[in-house]
Amino acid sequence: MRWRFAAAALIGAALSVPATAQRFPEPHLYQLLPPDYPYPLIRVCSTPEGICLIPFTVFPGAPCQCQRADGVWVPGVCTR
Repeated sequence: MRWRFAAAALIGAALSVPATAQRFPEPHLYQLLPPDYPYPLIRVCSTPEGICLIPFTVFPGAPCQCQRADGVWVPGVCTR
């Protein structure tokens, strides 16, 4: 009987996902997002209209651009 409880506990532990292993949605590079985008981004381009994910090789303070849904590019600056 005890082995059933132990097996159930091991299966439950194996199926649970720790908080550090959770996956966040990753937007496309240069896709304009709202300024209050709730998920972490590695490198951010900040524009007057919002933010976007940019390659991590762009250094903070460098000029960058984000693309709106209508295809227009909005200039900004890499903030982090």
